[in-house]
Amino acid sequence: MSRAEAIGNVFTQLFRDLGIEKAIQQNVAVTRWSEIVGERIAEVSEAQRIENGVLFVKVNTPVWRNELVFMKASLVKNINDALAKNIVKDIKFT
Repeated sequence: MSRAEAIGNVFTQLFRDLGIEKAIQQNVAVTRWSEIVGERIAEVSEAQRIENGVLFVKVNTPVWRNELVFMKASLVKNINDALAKNIVKDIKFT
């Protein structure tokens, strides 16, 4: 194990012990939204927050909101796959 991996493990355990691991993972999901969903979707939407496993995403137009509703299951899977954790259970488009 490299020194960087050891330090990473220490921080992971610290976050877990402090009870903030979930909040950090949720923040990562929000900040990586554009990277995970791609440029086109990121241009018309913005992840805002996660509450109780629900990701709230602001969408610029009703047409795109409808399109993203149809893509919801795929988006949830892509987010959770990218994070290697089941952080997002649902998405609410506003």
